[in-house]
Amino acid sequence: MRVIRRTPPDYRTMPWKNGGGITHEMFIYPEDATLQEGDFLWRLSSANVGESGPFSTFPGYDRVLFFLSGNALDLTVNGETVSLRSPFDSLRFRGEHTASCMLPDGPVTDFNIFCKRDILTCEYRHLFSKKDIERLFLPGDTTILLCLHGEATAEIEGKHPLKEMEMLVVTDHSWGQPLTLQYGEKTRLLFITLTKR
Repeated sequence: MRVIRRTPPDYRTMPWKNGGGITHEMFIYPEDATLQEGDFLWRLSSANVGESGPFSTFPGYDRVLFFLSGNALDLTVNGETVSLRSPFDSLRFRGEHTASCMLPDGPVTDFNIFCKRDILTCEYRHLFSKKDIERLFLPGDTTILLCLHGEATAEIEGKHPLKEMEMLVVTDHSWGQPLTLQYGEKTRLLFITLTKR
């Protein structure tokens, strides 16, 4: 099991695969994989989207896009349009599908999960503060805990503080591995589980 904490200074800034924008690569696995080679099993990224236009295609990958900030993001995937308006609204779609965005009211920021469809499944849920301390038991093979808003402290092989857009990645853990989470009333976290097929 590996426990890795990542913060924004660790993220790599690079052009979109299709050259149409800029993305911040937050994590890629295996860590020696690259976007250009397309040899990764999973990848996390955040993009500042400043203009309408097409998205890059990722054949063979499932993708989940989360709307983080801004006023509105209209996504068209295979001819069907979905409007994301509220923070943390999301849409799951296949990476090979034709996708584009319209920005009816200025720039937005998003967060993306990519995972290799024939090797991994991806599930996620939002965590809100219900009590000061919560004990979780990790399913799957890899868990990512991303702080979307507020602050939290995760305890697993030590204590790991998390602020906005900081994350904890726990790879190759056993099923049911315990993790203790402490977070405040206004904190919002994204709990991502990746499981080998």
